[in-house]
Amino acid sequence: MASKKDDGHVNWMDQVSKDYNLDEEMKKHPGFGKPLPSRLFSGDIYSNFVNTAKEAGYLPPFVALQKEIGQEIAKALKLKEENTKESELTNVISEINLKIQKYNSTCPPSMQRGRISLDNIEKLYKIWE
Repeated sequence: MASKKDDGHVNWMDQVSKDYNLDEEMKKHPGFGKPLPSRLFSGDIYSNFVNTAKEAGYLPPFVALQKEIGQEIAKALKLKEENTKESELTNVISEINLKIQKYNSTCPPSMQRGRISLDNIEKLYKIWE
């Protein structure tokens, strides 16, 4: 839209000049004039987003939390192998379960996972690693 001067008049030449400068700046971008990659039009939107984010080096918060939970479960397994007191191990597992609950609330439904216990910690560690 054209810019207005203080006296209410529109200076169309100033606006044309601004638009031209903006167009020239857009043409300097490396992707200008190139077609969009065909992979953007195949598959579902979420997968395209995840792949693009991975290429850019972005980790969603739930992926970082997933790695953290895997490390915590590995530590808990070591404690279990070292015959640590059951009460101490239960406290560690309850802290891990709180993180799992947070993970499940932020990740896509297909990636949600169950809580761990003393009985299933070995089996679920394989899923989390």
